[in-house]
Amino acid sequence: MKNILAISLLSFLGVSAWAQASEPIITTTLEEECAMYPTGYEGLMKFINNEVNYPQDCVDQGISGKVYVRFVVDRSGNVSKATVTKSAHPSLDKEALRVTNLLHWNWNPACKDSAMYMSLPINFEVGDDTEPSEDEDDKPSPHFSGIDIGFGNLMMDNPTDYPYWNASDLNVFTLGFNLFEYKLPIFKQYLGLTTGLGFNLSSVDLGQYDLVHTSTVPGGNNDTLWAVLNTSQSYRSNNFTHTSLSLPLLFEVCSKAKTKNSFYLNVGAVGYWTAGGSWSTRGKYSNGDSFQNTVNSRFQLAPFGAYATTRLGFDHYGLFVNYNLTPLFKKSATATLYPLTFGITLNLDY
Repeated sequence: MKNILAISLLSFLGVSAWAQASEPIITTTLEEECAMYPTGYEGLMKFINNEVNYPQDCVDQGISGKVYVRFVVDRSGNVSKATVTKSAHPSLDKEALRVTNLLHWNWNPACKDSAMYMSLPINFEVGDDTEPSEDEDDKPSPHFSGIDIGFGNLMMDNPTDYPYWNASDLNVFTLGFNLFEYKLPIFKQYLGLTTGLGFNLSSVDLGQYDLVHTSTVPGGNNDTLWAVLNTSQSYRSNNFTHTSLSLPLLFEVCSKAKTKNSFYLNVGAVGYWTAGGSWSTRGKYSNGDSFQNTVNSRFQLAPFGAYATTRLGFDHYGLFVNYNLTPLFKKSATATLYPLTFGITLNLDY
């Protein structure tokens, strides 16, 4: 036989797993090609491409090897008595036998023997999907890019002195868009240092309180930002919102190189720069007219800060807890507030 058989397929985890069948070895004394694949080399390649399933346990463990299969082709072209003469791994042996038994050959009528023995070496290998390039690498995937949605409260030393900062339970809402991520491996896929860039929006529900802010300390008041209870009208919504850009520095532990089917744990700190703030109210006057007012200002927010974070999850889904290491506002602006938030995260690969 002069035919050379080759196949390739992709594994579930983006790792390329492929098997190559070397030239069959005929063990009869006939000189003619007594058995040929019906659709030739191309057809045989297509058939095996559709049928071979590289064992997942071998893909996960990176197991490769060459399996030698010996079988009989009878006068009807059927394969029988397939056995492994040289093993590579039990799972690879089983798959090689399964595919071999599916083959059917065309018998040359000129041949006089009733059967022909053949040996087929099949080489299983695990490697890259494509040829390596400068733009591609196998660095472990980080777990930062995505969307964070959370709730929480503003922690302070004397909450009774500042009722407006905790007007209700879980009055803090946070929405994070983590735009970029990069992971520097420390120990294979299991330990790395993750960083990136994110955009955060945080909102505090003020209930029925009106914000008051000034650039100088008013007479008899040590704060430049406070709130007073509004008893003349009801608000449908009353929120103080601030936005920031964040830069994480996280130690990441994960079970696999890629995000899919991987457990992960991130612990570290996130530094941020506050872009600005706004106070928005919405409701109806006593005469029934609707109103919507917005005041844009920095509101004595601290321009820079940092918070500690813990993030854990599986696959593309996770949980997070954030706690500010620095106060939300400048010194003497208002209470020394430390936001504590927790929520869910959806990790995205892009």
